[in-house]
Amino acid sequence: MGTKAKSLPRTAQSPRETRAPVIRQAILSALPSRLVAKSALLLPAVPALVDHYVEGLCLTWASLGRPVDPTMRAHLRKVLDSNLKEAFARSPHSRVTVAYGTDLPPSMGLSWNISIVHSSIEDEYNDWVKEREPPLFGPFPDAKVMDLASTLGAPAEVAVLDVGAGTGRNSLPLAREGFRVDAVEPTPSLVNILQQETAKAALPVRVIQGNALDAACDVREQSYLLVFLSEVVFHFRHTQQLRRLFELASRWLVPGGYLLFDAFVPLDGYKPDELARQVSEVMWCRIYTRHELQEAASGLPLNFVSEESTLEYERAHCPEGHWQPTFWFEQWCSGQNLFRLSADKSPIELRWLVFRKSA
Repeated sequence: MGTKAKSLPRTAQSPRETRAPVIRQAILSALPSRLVAKSALLLPAVPALVDHYVEGLCLTWASLGRPVDPTMRAHLRKVLDSNLKEAFARSPHSRVTVAYGTDLPPSMGLSWNISIVHSSIEDEYNDWVKEREPPLFGPFPDAKVMDLASTLGAPAEVAVLDVGAGTGRNSLPLAREGFRVDAVEPTPSLVNILQQETAKAALPVRVIQGNALDAACDVREQSYLLVFLSEVVFHFRHTQQLRRLFELASRWLVPGGYLLFDAFVPLDGYKPDELARQVSEVMWCRIYTRHELQEAASGLPLNFVSEESTLEYERAHCPEGHWQPTFWFEQWCSGQNLFRLSADKSPIELRWLVFRKSA
């Protein structure tokens, strides 16, 4: 005769959860234990954005079910800040890589590593040569350069120095007009193109590979009626480099000669803060205030002559059918690489500046 099974004693307990919204959230809370993520972010090397970057990373990791506690957040900020400063000091074109991944299930951890990918302006232009269709800087010379050169006398008697000549967008047309042209360019891949184009056109351009600001660069002194830098000064990193340019230009130019360059200048009293200055370097539009420009020329025999909008001048004076030089020219000149504002609202713009050496 069998025995009757005894029922388990009932214990007092709260009712089971059956509400659909709560059940759904409970499932979603458990899901991260099976979620796998692996990624890397390449951040522009802008030290002023460290807190912005940390906030973004913490929000991203929290969305993966890996919230960051205050201790880890402080450590992340310290490491990221150090790497951003090191990368930016070396080059504004460097990037800081944040690689991260979830740990293997059932762990709910996340591992990350921060490193630097260094890149110089020469590296950037080398990539242009590999990836972009020529002409890299547009097919036409600057109207301002050609117009100013034409006022200096018979071309055969006028020596011109093109600093940062690139692939010869200005040097070759000037040489075709009969001007005596020296062209300085530091990037080897651009020098190769410039030399090839010069040889192809049988033009007597003297090509100098090197950085014109270096003492070893073979630039003649007291030789030029015009020294110009087109789309170059925004690559300078410090006001000391701007001062160096003015010092050298005062030695390169003959008395009465002209220094011409374009620079991004604040408008209507705008005062760029450290964030704007750092990001302007990353965005190829480094800002120089008028005070910094004046200080760079202070005490030297270079007198200010004129300043005007690069965009407006080039649009008004370029030959018919030559507008615009490149697909990016208008946006870049207007400062829209740095500020996502309409052109008439941007607080900076690229401007032509002319100085003349005392006669």
